[in-house]
Amino acid sequence: MNAPRRNILSILDGAVRWTGIPARVARDISGAAHIERRHELLRWTPLLLIAFSCCLFVLCVMWPSVLLTSLGAVVVAWAPAIHMKGPLGRSALQDDEREAALRKDSYLFCFALLAFLNCVGQLLLLGVSVWQEWQPGHRVLVAASGVLLNLTLLGCLPTLYASWKLPRAAD
Repeated sequence: MNAPRRNILSILDGAVRWTGIPARVARDISGAAHIERRHELLRWTPLLLIAFSCCLFVLCVMWPSVLLTSLGAVVVAWAPAIHMKGPLGRSALQDDEREAALRKDSYLFCFALLAFLNCVGQLLLLGVSVWQEWQPGHRVLVAASGVLLNLTLLGCLPTLYASWKLPRAAD
């Protein structure tokens, strides 16, 4: 018997299925976590940088020194490496709707937290500096350390938020 004759559309459909693209599109649309990631998750690196920067800030408030402020500058130098990749570890041009919403939410969370911390922190530092009668040099070093902490938080918080909100790959 002769094989049924296929028309051009069935040949093209077979060629598209052969590439595996329909399965990949269906998997991406489903929203399920899968092993193959298009970007790298940065879960622990921003957390370590933020913790180290917070410790340096607390130490600078207790014992101000140029050395501690310089160490804070080294920490801030690592933050752009995380920030340049963006919260999702890649450019915003390749985002779908869910990733664009996650990127927006991560920046809104970062700015809201920074606004709250700066409003409360400036009042606390002002009160402590008057209460403890800090010298002007002490105030300058604490302010410089606070700026470095803000830069670290601005560089790392969006990435930290987005990496913890993304679904984990199935193990």
